[in-house]
Amino acid sequence: MIELHGWLCIRETAEDEDLLPDGAETSIMAKVAKIIEGNTCGISMNYANGMPFLQTLFCANHRTDEVGEIIHIYQHISSVATGSYGMIYLHDNEDAAHFNSFVVYLFRRGHCGIHIDPYFSPCIPTIEDGEVFA
Repeated sequence: MIELHGWLCIRETAEDEDLLPDGAETSIMAKVAKIIEGNTCGISMNYANGMPFLQTLFCANHRTDEVGEIIHIYQHISSVATGSYGMIYLHDNEDAAHFNSFVVYLFRRGHCGIHIDPYFSPCIPTIEDGEVFA
């Protein structure tokens, strides 16, 4: 089973946005819109208090191409709009290395780090009862 929860606050830069050259903000957001355009996984840009963000929930019985597409879109936006920050929490019980853990993709300052979640992992026995079959 796949369980993916993601969010990304989209910020053009980690620097003071008032110091960006004229048109830079518009150019960056146009690139972000192009990255999102035409995706097949249902991602769309939303706004809260005037700030753009992504919020994604994806669940399926088995890993599909949408999982890779979601991760790629988040990574690509983070590398273009380097002030963006957020995370993806992914549980894939068919992942041989991490079947009993949530893997966290952490986006900040244009980079993506991959970590094992310390709060819900190991899934058995932390959040579920059962036996672990490796």
